[in-house]
Amino acid sequence: MRSQGDPLLPSDLRRQLRTKSFGRRIYYYPEVDSTNRCAADLARSGEAEGTLVVAEFQTHGRGRGDHTWSSPAGKDLLFTIVLRPEGAVQYRLPVTLVFSLGVARALSEALGVAVAVDWPNDLVIGGSKIGGILAESAAAPGTADFVVVGFGVNVNSERADFPESIRSGVTSCRVVAGHGWDRAPLLAAILGATESGYEQFRSGGFAALRAEYEERVVARNRRVMFERKGSRKMGVVEGVGDDGALRVRIDEGEEIELLYSETVTLLP
Repeated sequence: MRSQGDPLLPSDLRRQLRTKSFGRRIYYYPEVDSTNRCAADLARSGEAEGTLVVAEFQTHGRGRGDHTWSSPAGKDLLFTIVLRPEGAVQYRLPVTLVFSLGVARALSEALGVAVAVDWPNDLVIGGSKIGGILAESAAAPGTADFVVVGFGVNVNSERADFPESIRSGVTSCRVVAGHGWDRAPLLAAILGATESGYEQFRSGGFAALRAEYEERVVARNRRVMFERKGSRKMGVVEGVGDDGALRVRIDEGEEIELLYSETVTLLP
């Protein structure tokens, strides 16, 4: 087993890959501002679907909304995949869910524990976040629409590596398993699982994966709170629609709210 400080070299990753397109072209950076930003630039220049951007450290890692993504250098997985689905903008939410499910599949297999999804884009084990996904879409002049899907997966970090403000709510493969990890085979497994899920999505839409995704949703059948247009509402999560929307039955009524971008808070 390699030490956690060893670089994640493209040559090591290629030896592990069993994918058709994901990771067949790799851009590797010791440090970058954002792998999503780099991948978007590459997509605008014409890079093909499956192009992979990998970094050891991000100076401006981003999460959903105005959140940031913090990860120490050389310990975790920070990468982005370029996609070119039809109707890129419309597919951004279901693509996020599909790739969340793929990572959950791979991590569950590797760790031997249940990995849940916190709709729409976080991966959690026992209530602690182990990873997150950020899908962004754009249209480049003279090219097809594209989506870049960025991933942050905590692999060899320990809780002390993270800012104190988030330390109690995060975990990593190392914390869960009690040992360090060689990142190349783990990334290869994630790329294989996400490519498989993406192929299912391309052939059957999110409906083909919806039931499996719902089984992993942390908030399913639980009361949640969210805000919409300045109004605070509460209800019970019934599941996820074929378009990726979270379905919430509002308290004391039969009304179903469909959430697409709202922040959802679990209630006791």
